[in-house]
Amino acid sequence: MINGPGKASIVFKPFYGGIDKKTTYGEGVYFICPWDTSYQFSVREQAVNDTLSVLVKDGVNVRVRVNYRYYPIKDSLPVIFKRFGADYLSVFVKPEVLYAVRERVSGMKPEEIYSSRLAQLKIEANENSLRRVSQGHIRISDVLILDIKLPPKVTESIENKLREEQLAKEYDFKITIAQKEKTIKTIEAQAIKISEETIGKGLSDRYLQFKQIEALDKLSRSSNAKTVVVPNGSKNPLVVSGQ
Repeated sequence: MINGPGKASIVFKPFYGGIDKKTTYGEGVYFICPWDTSYQFSVREQAVNDTLSVLVKDGVNVRVRVNYRYYPIKDSLPVIFKRFGADYLSVFVKPEVLYAVRERVSGMKPEEIYSSRLAQLKIEANENSLRRVSQGHIRISDVLILDIKLPPKVTESIENKLREEQLAKEYDFKITIAQKEKTIKTIEAQAIKISEETIGKGLSDRYLQFKQIEALDKLSRSSNAKTVVVPNGSKNPLVVSGQ
């Protein structure tokens, strides 16, 4: 019996109770009895690409592409063989991984799938797979959700809905800006009104006459020629100055 690199074998001994559960043969050359049968396995990490169909919420069917890597625990090969046989990938690993992925994706709505991050789905699907497959003495290195395809009509409907939502947000933003501008203009108008009322109350006739007398006094001290004109029926003189 010869095991090359990355290979390991177990032996079925019909005269000693069947599968030898105590010994796993690693790389190298071994001599076994002619009536015994050896079964060889790869203990390297192996990659599998697969596609599955998943029914999600709202009755939408999606196509999911996954990639997962696995390897058997070398010393557990007798147990793996006894439970699942030589084709443990098809019998145990594949169904468990695809079930874990289907379990994660099936609970989502089409809108969530459209906008979801595959990296986050990968982490959750990987955790579910690790929990299930590790019970069979097999290790899962990683589970990658490569792609999720929605039906074209569903994708188009979601994109139209997203465009409408974005347009509604833009309109809401414009309304908010217009309302704020209106508030600012109202406050400015109120401030001008209050200012005018305050100034108007303070400008009495006596105060105005006092300011006129004060101005005429300063003008009379000026060296420039000046003319004072008092319009008919008015108490407020007009001063015209010249050279």
